[in-house]
Amino acid sequence: MRSVQWWFWPHPRPLVDRFGPEFFRQLPAGPGIYLLCGPAEGVLYVGKAKNLRRRLSSYRVANPDRFPRRIIRLLCRVTRIEWDECADEAAAAYREEMLIAVLQPRFNSAGNVWPKRL
Repeated sequence: MRSVQWWFWPHPRPLVDRFGPEFFRQLPAGPGIYLLCGPAEGVLYVGKAKNLRRRLSSYRVANPDRFPRRIIRLLCRVTRIEWDECADEAAAAYREEMLIAVLQPRFNSAGNVWPKRL
């Protein structure tokens, strides 16, 4: 039998509480990159999207059933979201890779090279 956790309160919505629902409606629907920024740490995460509106809207509700704890911690720290539209997905992927290499955001781990354990 599969265990299920019941929630007594609605899932937190840190981005909607901070930016309001209108923020997500006005986002562009094309490809691009986005930066999730914190108050003191600067850029926390760099991501790319085929559709910026749909991708950033997926972060509206910090649902623990959908997101790992690491992403929920990230969403609770975000105080500013910046984005840049790109001509196509390839341009967005290239720009994301360059920004991650230069900025080395704390919550981007895919591009990190970890030392091997002996």
